[in-house]
Amino acid sequence: MTRYVGVDVHKSYLHVGEWVPETGERRHWQVSNRPEGWAELLQRLDGSCHVVLEATGNAFELHDLLQAQVAEVVVANPLELRRLGAGRHTDRVDVDRLVGMLALGVVPKVWVAPQPYRGVRRLLRFRERLVSQRRTLVNQAKAVLRRQGLALPTEGDVRRVLSSREVERLPAEEQVILTCAVQQLAQVEAAIAAVEGAIAQQVGHERGVRRLLTIPGVGLVTAAVIWAALGDPRRFRGPKQVARYAGLDPQVEQSGERDRRGPISRQGKGLLRTVLVEAAQVAARHDTGYLRAFYLRKAKQLGQKRAVVALARKLLIVAWRILCTGRPYRALKPALCRRKLEGLRQRLRRPQPWAELVREVFPPVVPRRARSREIESVPA
Repeated sequence: MTRYVGVDVHKSYLHVGEWVPETGERRHWQVSNRPEGWAELLQRLDGSCHVVLEATGNAFELHDLLQAQVAEVVVANPLELRRLGAGRHTDRVDVDRLVGMLALGVVPKVWVAPQPYRGVRRLLRFRERLVSQRRTLVNQAKAVLRRQGLALPTEGDVRRVLSSREVERLPAEEQVILTCAVQQLAQVEAAIAAVEGAIAQQVGHERGVRRLLTIPGVGLVTAAVIWAALGDPRRFRGPKQVARYAGLDPQVEQSGERDRRGPISRQGKGLLRTVLVEAAQVAARHDTGYLRAFYLRKAKQLGQKRAVVALARKLLIVAWRILCTGRPYRALKPALCRRKLEGLRQRLRRPQPWAELVREVFPPVVPRRARSREIESVPA
């Protein structure tokens, strides 16, 4: 008998609902969202089960765990489910709705990325948070200088503007704020460098990433974001689907004789749009070939801001075609490509002492009994 199972993932527990169409039987139970709970869930499932769960929390890890045990595992898109949901919202209602949609074959699915893509995506999201923290700390330091009427650094490094004597002349509260902000800024920059080193180790040997580096304006982080976000490029039917996935497609309001095209939808991945717009700004400013000509042509038609967005969409389509064909950018600049690849090789040569860093940050835990003996052995 075919069994349809829905899993509502929460931080501490999993709410599971099952429906057997042949008998009409419905069951609900909960297990902890821990390894022991996962083992209990696996014991209740077999090869006749079709499982659906939302893309939230550790849903992808559960997908990998269940895939070898059941007939099918589907990960549902939570945004689409929210649009289709009713006013009532409980665990039982949500699971029953998931199970019914799975039985009808109308679950809005998401693509489950393989583990290498997932790892790089998490590193990139963490780097994005670190960059946001760096921006906050730089603005805080500049605010101190602005309040005291001092010169602002153009590159954001306050240490190049002020000396220790000049800082000591500031009011006491400003000294505390400025010193703490600069100290945290150094730590955040070291963390960003470590994360970028890990990203380089993960994607530096990928042929697709090296091909993306041949595009003007695309660096290692931008290439990693595009590679990790698109994943398997052949899952997109054409350029329109790729642009829609990134949220770079125009909004459309069409009803009867009314046909209005608005700004971009912004419904896709925000990080992907951000790096594409930044790459488009670099290409529009420094490229001497096709990309800058495209930008200048669009700037006359749409204005500079919209032209940058149009160029970002163009870069995304070019990157998608490069990943599909495996060929480099046809108008590449050999000298620029050599510099980029040499910088990547230098990153790959640098040692990454992750084991030493882990032992430094997380020292070994001393057992309680041993710790008490050590305390007792200390002379009074």
